[in-house]
Amino acid sequence: MIQKLKNTFLNFGYILPLSLSFLLPFGINYTLIIIIWAMFFLFFNDTGKALKNIFYTKWSYVLIGYFLIHAIGYFFSENKGVALFAIEKKLGFLIFPLFIFSSAYTTKQVNKIIDAFIAACILSSLFCIARTIYRYFADGVNDFYYKEFSYFLHPSYFAMYLIFAIILLILVVKRRSTEVKRSYIYSIFLLFIVAIYFCSSKMGLLSALLVLPLTFIISEKVNAKILSGTLLILVAGLFVTNKFFPEPFDRMKMAANVMFSKKAIDKSDVESTAVRILIWEESMKIIKENFLFGTTPGDLTDKLNEAYQKNGLTGAYANSLNAHNQFLQTFIGTGIIGFILLLLMTVYALVYAIIRKYYLLALFSLLVICNFMVESMLQVHAGFIFFVFFFCLLIRYDLTDKAERRAI
Repeated sequence: MIQKLKNTFLNFGYILPLSLSFLLPFGINYTLIIIIWAMFFLFFNDTGKALKNIFYTKWSYVLIGYFLIHAIGYFFSENKGVALFAIEKKLGFLIFPLFIFSSAYTTKQVNKIIDAFIAACILSSLFCIARTIYRYFADGVNDFYYKEFSYFLHPSYFAMYLIFAIILLILVVKRRSTEVKRSYIYSIFLLFIVAIYFCSSKMGLLSALLVLPLTFIISEKVNAKILSGTLLILVAGLFVTNKFFPEPFDRMKMAANVMFSKKAIDKSDVESTAVRILIWEESMKIIKENFLFGTTPGDLTDKLNEAYQKNGLTGAYANSLNAHNQFLQTFIGTGIIGFILLLLMTVYALVYAIIRKYYLLALFSLLVICNFMVESMLQVHAGFIFFVFFFCLLIRYDLTDKAERRAI
């Protein structure tokens, strides 16, 4: 009986990461899936062999080290409740290397995991657009904008998911599809572009403008007619949507005005770009005072709030805002060691991928770095699950080739 269950797990165990991948764009709680995955891993895996596979790769030491530095911080934190919460948020850096680096999924199974994520992005985009159109005509409500449009997730995270889904479409799915299917791929691309636009995330729009052209440049054998037609429709679509739904462009203009204005920023300001600049200034001051070991992850929020209150950042203090920059957030909480580990998982991973010509990992890293610059992504489930899950998957498997990439 046990052997039969073990064989079943080895043959169909990929359904667990597939389910997780599918649920991500819907913002559904996937804790139960992770628990079931852990149980199957413990009971039906060859634990000794699995651990050997895990620590074959240097990335395991970086990922697990990042978790451990947060776990150790618990013992030095005054605020034990927040410290425990920080450990919970970083558990993915322990469990996903264990689960994914010890896996041996086939190319077909890994492709299904990727397809599940893309399918979920399609369904969630269609739902958001259909819901918004219905409300516009039935109730006269204009929800074609930001949080009102993105129903399942914060629009910044939803836009990031859609950009990554486009990268997967162009670099992975298109390469294993027939010419007939490629027209559908570009239709899905347009759907995602429309959804990204209505998400109205400033970094979502900027990272799309940076990452997506690089994706098309890297992609081999791009059909010139389809690409030209797609870009023409895209430009025309942006022109039309700007006429009827100018809010996303207005947000970009507002951010530019804040960044390039010579006037001092009002410390009570709650505009996202303005408050970020103020928070980053206070974050740098805290880092200078706690350079080596940080404030501990548990006391990080208290230190930020103290700085906000002391320096009159009433908007940031009232909302108890985090650093809104993952690099600063990590540096404040864990000091130089945690900051270096984070750089290894992002900047070094980008350089590593470029050198190895593994451009899918490079584009993923670039996308994550862009979002890390303006969001403390690893503080929320939608951020850290996405990052660690796909980072481990891309390191473990070469999704752009039929051959398995050995994690190194």
